[in-house]
Amino acid sequence: MSQFFPYRGNVVIPELKKLDSGKIMACFAIHEGKDDSGKLRYQRKAPTNEFDTEDEAIAYILDFSGDWIDENPL
Repeated sequence: MSQFFPYRGNVVIPELKKLDSGKIMACFAIHEGKDDSGKLRYQRKAPTNEFDTEDEAIAYILDFSGDWIDENPL
């Protein structure tokens, strides 16, 4: 089950990917609404950012997503 983080009529859905090196890739999607059934607004499948922990990756995702949503309101 995915974690959903609601923000201003959108939901941020982290899709963390663990690399063979042990690093975490911060992939995610932003959808309209309260879950992943709303319209896809933004998706990052292959970021250049890699993190040591899942918490660091999620913090980056939420920071980036909040800024993106603020700049691209519904």
